[in-house]
Amino acid sequence: MGLAVSLPSQESARGQPAKPAPQDAPVRIPTDDEGSEALELTLLDAMRIGRMQNLGLRADELGPLQASEGLRIADAFFEPELFGTVNSNRVERASANAFQPSSVRETVDGSVGLRQRIPTGALYELTFTPLRLKQSVQSTFQFPTSQWTMDFTARLTQPLLRGAWADAALADTRAAAADLEGSRSRFERTVQDTLIEIVSAYWELVFAREDYRVKAQSLALASEQLRITNERIRVRELAERDRVFDEADVARRREELIRADNEIRRREDELRQLLFDDSDGLIWERGLRPVSPFEGEFAMPEDDWREVSRVALERRPDLAALRAAVENAEVRFREAERNVLPQLDLVASYGTDSIQENSRDAWRDLTNLEYPDWGLGLQLSIPIGNNVARGTRDRAMLALEQSRRRLYAAELDVSREVRAALRNLVTLAESVRASRESVRLSETQLDTERERLRVGRGTIFEVQQRNQELLEARQRLLRNQLDYRISESRLEYVQGDLAVGPGVAAPEEPR
Repeated sequence: MGLAVSLPSQESARGQPAKPAPQDAPVRIPTDDEGSEALELTLLDAMRIGRMQNLGLRADELGPLQASEGLRIADAFFEPELFGTVNSNRVERASANAFQPSSVRETVDGSVGLRQRIPTGALYELTFTPLRLKQSVQSTFQFPTSQWTMDFTARLTQPLLRGAWADAALADTRAAAADLEGSRSRFERTVQDTLIEIVSAYWELVFAREDYRVKAQSLALASEQLRITNERIRVRELAERDRVFDEADVARRREELIRADNEIRRREDELRQLLFDDSDGLIWERGLRPVSPFEGEFAMPEDDWREVSRVALERRPDLAALRAAVENAEVRFREAERNVLPQLDLVASYGTDSIQENSRDAWRDLTNLEYPDWGLGLQLSIPIGNNVARGTRDRAMLALEQSRRRLYAAELDVSREVRAALRNLVTLAESVRASRESVRLSETQLDTERERLRVGRGTIFEVQQRNQELLEARQRLLRNQLDYRISESRLEYVQGDLAVGPGVAAPEEPR
């Protein structure tokens, strides 16, 4: 900022020109000369680095990944399942009578099948069951020594009321998809929150640096006034006691400069923590030098709040998260509503089997469907009272209404935030203009009072008062400029459109 004060030439009691005012010299920020070379950052650079390295964001970005695994788990409900069994048995029986002779039976059997739930809520199951029998019977009757049995069964169970159709069967999948969308939106909101924190921290650091310059120039003015007073005391225009006022003023402004130096360091630490993850252990050693211009145009926005509000309602990630919550609640309500109905299932089955002395003949009979059988039936179950299902439905209905009301309240908040952001920009633009004029008038008043003191018509106290008023006017100007810069980004933030900007690469760190 061009805050150097141009003072009229001061003449001593002997009429000799004074030295050029030291406050006209550029003010060096002390932290720029410490440690390694400072990293120069534009605002977009800072936002890009923070978006990539901020530790809070790196933790929160795992949330959508966890939600995607939840959707994967819900989808797995419809994955087919293979199953099978293998059994081997040997049974020896003693003779009981002529009709129950002694025997030795060896069987090897098993089953293999496929079952799957489908989006209608139905469960189908296909099962193939082969069995091999070897036996030895001590009897005059002829018993087969070897026998193959094969059986194939297809079974379908389709709910018709409770738990039926996509409202129930896909409820978990749709709810998980809504959770995933909500998680992504909540993370995007966290990104926006972090970026606005970075914006505020960046401009607060700029303000702290400019405030240091203002206080350094104020100290230079006070020191220059002390020099003039000492010169006038030397030529006996003033008494020794007149030095005390200027010395006290210099001491007070030096104290303010010390506090301003500490404020720069505090603001640097805040920005460092938002930007870096300390993976290299140098987070507190990096010097930061913001280079985005603090001065510039401070124009009043001309956007209509209705249009800005419409954009915000479409883009705000927190509203998107609330809409996902409403969608989730609707899915759960439809599921709970269907589960109040009685349990009525359609059960259908079809099968075929074969029995032969060798496996080839048994397989032929099975594949030729020589002995088919089928069945079709209904299974009904009606709970008495049904309070669990009714209570679940009513609770889901209340949860749905609650989520809708929260969304509506949030939309009203967004409109209010948009109106407030636009008003703030208008107010701050006018405040910047007014404070600039205040600085100009304060500089003029200080010049006038110093001239009055030079010709013996003013007092040291009045000069100090004008110097203090100039300091306060400059600080008000800085604060208004700071608030305007932050409010510019906040207007984008309330629209859900605060971004690091395309094509902006992170700066290289100095070596």
